[in-house]
Amino acid sequence: MNRRSLALLIGAMVAAMIFGCSITMTVGALAFGWSVGDFLALGPAATVTPTKTFLPTFTATPSIVPSPTATLAPTSTPEPPTPTQPPTPTAAPPTNTPTPRPPAPSPTPKPPPPTNTPQPVYEFYHKSGPNKDPCHPGWCLPEISGIVIDAEGNPLDNFSPVWIKLDSSVFGVQHCRTGDEAQALQPGHFKFNSPDGRVFREYTLTVVRNPGGQALSAPLQEKMNSIVKGGQQTNIVFQRTH
Repeated sequence: MNRRSLALLIGAMVAAMIFGCSITMTVGALAFGWSVGDFLALGPAATVTPTKTFLPTFTATPSIVPSPTATLAPTSTPEPPTPTQPPTPTAAPPTNTPTPRPPAPSPTPKPPPPTNTPQPVYEFYHKSGPNKDPCHPGWCLPEISGIVIDAEGNPLDNFSPVWIKLDSSVFGVQHCRTGDEAQALQPGHFKFNSPDGRVFREYTLTVVRNPGGQALSAPLQEKMNSIVKGGQQTNIVFQRTH
């Protein structure tokens, strides 16, 4: 076997190993017309006219192109995404609307000042008294006495007497003329005695022109509640103003 045939055999073996064909060494030996002994007794030999070498037919294995995996439709209907709620704006505190002030109340008009009633101008006024002295029962009677004088301080004479009006809560109204001779009174003097020993209680004295006549002085208000505590009220003085 020459080198060329050996090279072809090796190529066939390599091809059989690579491609996995059913071609065997026997086919190679038949193709080239030699045996194993010839293979072992390599030596010069006559040039052999090579026969037609049949190249092995290789069946091409088609490449399987994997088909693209079909996208499976989702079984469940996807829920639409929940819209994001915008943040709730924080309400600003209400603007304080100033409350209009109520209208100022109209001032209540003040009533006009009372008209001062002119005080009557009296001819006499109370000047002083009384002196309140105790009067022990059985020794004296309750008494009210005094004097009326002119503007110069002199007792009124018996030619121009005036009357004193007594209004008592116990004895009622009584009158006494100044300088009354029936009571042995000095000019200008007057006196009221209790007829039964009772005190006069609250009373007033007024200088008048005559019993039931015009008042010549403002009433003098006094009281006698006890014989021991002022049962004798004396030295009451009325004076003429001019």
